[in-house]
Amino acid sequence: MASEAQPQEHQSAAVVAADALGVFVRAMAGIEQATPESAGFYDGLCEAVCRAVGVDRSVMFLYDEGRRRVRPVGSHRIDRERFPVEGVGIEDAPLSRVCLEEDRVVDSLDTNGDELGRPDLAQLPEGDLAYVPIAAGGTWYGVMVVEQTTGEPLGIPQRDALWIAGKVVAFAAEARRATRHQEQARQLEHRLMLVRQVHEQVIQRLFGLGLVLGSGQPLQGDALERARVEVEATQADLRQLLHGPQLRTGAPTAMRLAEEVERLQRAHDTVELQADLEPGVEIPLTLESLAQSVLGEAVRNALKHGAPTVLHVTLTRRDDALSLTIDSDGATHGGAGGSSTGLGLRLAAVEALQAGGLLEFGARGKEGWRVRLLLPAIEETEVVG
Repeated sequence: MASEAQPQEHQSAAVVAADALGVFVRAMAGIEQATPESAGFYDGLCEAVCRAVGVDRSVMFLYDEGRRRVRPVGSHRIDRERFPVEGVGIEDAPLSRVCLEEDRVVDSLDTNGDELGRPDLAQLPEGDLAYVPIAAGGTWYGVMVVEQTTGEPLGIPQRDALWIAGKVVAFAAEARRATRHQEQARQLEHRLMLVRQVHEQVIQRLFGLGLVLGSGQPLQGDALERARVEVEATQADLRQLLHGPQLRTGAPTAMRLAEEVERLQRAHDTVELQADLEPGVEIPLTLESLAQSVLGEAVRNALKHGAPTVLHVTLTRRDDALSLTIDSDGATHGGAGGSSTGLGLRLAAVEALQAGGLLEFGARGKEGWRVRLLLPAIEETEVVG
């Protein structure tokens, strides 16, 4: 009898998974219309899982590789506002980490559930929770937490269906990510085109002003008025660069930089991460996401493209300017040319410019690499608005 039941279980899982695939295809129909900040796309995927696999409610957390955090992006029948927008560090999420590392559905009702540690988030609903890996091809995209109220562990068909559903959601997340990156790349290309245009115009005007000022003759009358007009026109061109679509490299966060540094110290045990944060100095809350994104990208790039032993993070304030510096003693491959620098830091550089700041990165000596972010110490609403 057991030999007859086993094929039936697998057949049931295949049928459920096929149904799930059909639902996801329909859910992905709105992928082009979904904005990067919109949760509607991921809410639809969560609802699709619940309907297709037969669980009551779910919440999806996507994994940020640069910052090693899983953060909430969508839910079904669970209030997503109950979760912190910055999510939780993967090193502090034992159940999520197990399901991702072992690529399997982890059911809290399993007999070995007590060995896996506490639930990942206190804000998760009290109930019978299962952690579904959203992973494919060795890439971690995130975790979906589902709940059922039967009081029984998940059966083999449901586990199989949820595992396959996680693969399909990974495909959807990758497609969504690709769509977002394409849009960001278009925005970046547009911004760089404006930079070239403004650069040409500003250089021409400054060149003309330089000739006038270099003549040694006093400015008066029409010459003085012409110089004033050229200066105002130059300011207008530079202001144009700071307007247009706002680029954001990370989700809003309520965490402070010091907390993120402490989390990164726990997360990366293969390198010494030293922190030298000037006492009493804090980054404006509206710029914390940018600063932490730059920090995460700098750490990720250093570990991915180099072999550092020490990463030194400093935060200082001079007058009305803040300086966040990340120094690595292991130079990235590509050297001063920065060929190893990805889209993340380049987008952050544009966002820093829009916020009235500056981001620079490059070789520091023969073996070092530096990323430095300069930001206004006060929130410049006129610049970022």
